[in-house]
Amino acid sequence: MTGSHHSHTSPIKRIRELIPDPPIVEDGMLQNPVIEDIGSVLRLRFKPQADSVLVAGRSYILYDDVNDPNARIAPDYYVVFDVDAQAIIKQNGYRIRQWGKPPDFILEIATESTAIIDLTTKRDIYAQIGAQEYWRFDPTGGELYGQPLIGERLVNGKYKPYPTHIDADGDIWARSEALNLDFYKRGDRFWVKDSATGKWLNFLEAEKAAHEAEKLAHEAEKLAHEEFKARISAEAQVRELRAEIDRLRQSK
Repeated sequence: MTGSHHSHTSPIKRIRELIPDPPIVEDGMLQNPVIEDIGSVLRLRFKPQADSVLVAGRSYILYDDVNDPNARIAPDYYVVFDVDAQAIIKQNGYRIRQWGKPPDFILEIATESTAIIDLTTKRDIYAQIGAQEYWRFDPTGGELYGQPLIGERLVNGKYKPYPTHIDADGDIWARSEALNLDFYKRGDRFWVKDSATGKWLNFLEAEKAAHEAEKLAHEAEKLAHEEFKARISAEAQVRELRAEIDRLRQSK
């Protein structure tokens, strides 16, 4: 008896090529408070445009993956406008070739192990790939970068610094044209102000939480009031029923 073999071809599934996570910085504790500050502010700031504005941190940018798969760099934070942000998030990183544009904004935060690279190699690469703004924040006050806060814009392929201002209270700040935000160094923290309204944005998260709490309190108060009215109505009905019972008994 001869048997027949029927080959079965499984449907080809497209495997999404995930970009790996960058290594953890060994002395990253200096960065963490700033990353938390800037992350919460920028994500809330651009939340209404979450589908078209990528706000990302500590993930790779692949800038020449056709010729060199290892041509990748990991800023502490970056922003890209007019892209499919959700698709990029699913890929776990940003391919310039795929999306056709470099980041609009890049931020590095100083640590002892990364400061020299941020000032030299990374700065050169960011200019080479065409990142429109490159910002650096030094929580130590300038011991690592030489300046507490530096913002630069790309002009004819080279970075030119934005004016830096020092207020009477010691705050150091500069304006990001790309994001329409003012970045401040206040103490050792990174603060952000809306350039158009002058409103501090670091409180957005707290304001949102307070608004939600107020909304919940109002709903609870409304529910309690409705329950109170229902109880009063029920007690009135009970009194009426008892009065009717008494009347019926007396009529016998």
